[in-house]
Amino acid sequence: MAGCFHLFLLGTPGVGKSEVFYPTLSEQIVREGLARETPRIDDFPKLWNIFQTDREYKRCRRTADGGYKVTDQSIWDEILKEVNRDVLKMQDDSRVIFIEFSRPNMVHSLTANFSPEILKRSLVLYALCPFDVCWKRNVARHKAAKKEGGDDHLVSREEMENTYASDDHDTLLRDPRLNTMLIDDSSGDYSKWEADKANIMARLRAILSPETVRR
Repeated sequence: MAGCFHLFLLGTPGVGKSEVFYPTLSEQIVREGLARETPRIDDFPKLWNIFQTDREYKRCRRTADGGYKVTDQSIWDEILKEVNRDVLKMQDDSRVIFIEFSRPNMVHSLTANFSPEILKRSLVLYALCPFDVCWKRNVARHKAAKKEGGDDHLVSREEMENTYASDDHDTLLRDPRLNTMLIDDSSGDYSKWEADKANIMARLRAILSPETVRR
């Protein structure tokens, strides 16, 4: 494997990036010898840190349903530039690094914030799912985490509607500068995931050779 490879997981909060797509892809990548390690970088901890430290609410505010709403739009690019720096520090030939985030302007978010050396060795996966299904999953995940004593953050309904109700996935999937694939959960029940996973793994096998993973 000529350098670290990267898998971007993009889609609306609640689409299943962390809960479904990352663990199943990660397990199969390692099992097939395409990488020894599959670390995941999620931009949310950086956003959460802003929510927790912005005590004067200069960059965000609380919402009635217990979530937060970003008010300083420069946060979105700022966080991804930090993620880019983190990924550059993690380069290792034995890894496939998963990079996870949600944005309405994904083409800009990728091309303006991630270095060319990362993008040229990347596959961008976009998960398509109805907005209302993502919202219900988001709420269910939050309730489950709170029940177990965790401090899971709720993406507020206001933030979901204002920021994530629509995005540029049609443009993303046609952009010739980016290597992209669609995860089609338009049914909202993950019924197509096994077929999509098989197609993704076939693409990865064509890119990555297990014989060259550093031992």
